[in-house]
Amino acid sequence: MKLSLALSGGGVRAFAHLGVVKVLLDHGFEIGAVSGSSGGALIGALLCDGKSPEDVLSIMKDLRLRDLAGRPAKGGFFSLERIESLMQESLESQTIERLRIPFTVACTDLRAGSIRYFERGPVGRLSIASSSLVPIFSPVGYEDMLLADGGFMDNMPTKPLRKRGYPVIGINVNPIHLADPSGVVDSTLRVLTLMMAANIKSSMLSADFYIEPEGCGDINIFDLKKGFKAYEEGLKAAESSIGLLKRTLGLR
Repeated sequence: MKLSLALSGGGVRAFAHLGVVKVLLDHGFEIGAVSGSSGGALIGALLCDGKSPEDVLSIMKDLRLRDLAGRPAKGGFFSLERIESLMQESLESQTIERLRIPFTVACTDLRAGSIRYFERGPVGRLSIASSSLVPIFSPVGYEDMLLADGGFMDNMPTKPLRKRGYPVIGINVNPIHLADPSGVVDSTLRVLTLMMAANIKSSMLSADFYIEPEGCGDINIFDLKKGFKAYEEGLKAAESSIGLLKRTLGLR
């Protein structure tokens, strides 16, 4: 059976998507379509290019914080130029419409104040735009738009997947735990997380099934050393959910 997967953002926590996808594939499911916001857009683009979860993990696992911290740019402390270059080097298909699996990228258009769903265009650039967590990373100009993190308005884009005709699985890697943020950075990240959690609740209404790796809540979204831990949390969450998923879909 083919599934449509909506992959949430969440920085390093997005590695958990790879664990979930591996379990789904191991149990005989196929990926029929993918949508993604932020880190979920980066992971989703590589998966839709035909790469296995293990391939994507290998590409991403050697990233360091300095790889993220490109030169300062207008509208943010850092740019994501280096990650965009890595994406372009890693992708066989440079446009969304040429990917092997149908893919939708969610971005926030800062000029229009609205969400944009892209199913055509440069996959590397639009995935980076979807990951531009302003004001930490600079927004990305594309055509007449100024694009930023898709998670600001739709952090788990299930709605664009309904038309694909497959059961929609929402995967959210940002469980809300009790927290005691200290300092400006921690408090800002907490506010962003809570804001994105609010729009995920509405996205859940368009999902046929929902998976949330609980252990990801303790992973700092910028701690690249925790990528494999997030992957393992995705494995655990999917394994514990696979029986219920099959029953929900009427499978044995």
